[in-house]
Amino acid sequence: MVGINVLKTDTLIFQSETNMRTTDEQHSAKMSKMLKGRKIDSCRYMTREEADDMGWYKRPLIIFFTDGGYLMLQCDDEGNDGGAALFEYPSKQNKYEVIYTL
Repeated sequence: MVGINVLKTDTLIFQSETNMRTTDEQHSAKMSKMLKGRKIDSCRYMTREEADDMGWYKRPLIIFFTDGGYLMLQCDDEGNDGGAALFEYPSKQNKYEVIYTL
């Protein structure tokens, strides 16, 4: 296996492709457990007031689940602004829709 060197400020970290794949699998399992089986109750775009409270310019779609949880799209891991997503129609080959921000 080929290794990848990642340089962080004062530490050299070595990760093999195997370790990276394991990390991907761990995160995939965590997200799958969090989302699998949940039922969507409703969707709506974030209000201007909610976006202002978050310090965001873009207003993303929020997906609400029947158990009270929700999924809010953001542009990056740090939540710097609202974000978009891509939806693929399962029954139509190469048919996609962008879930855009307002």
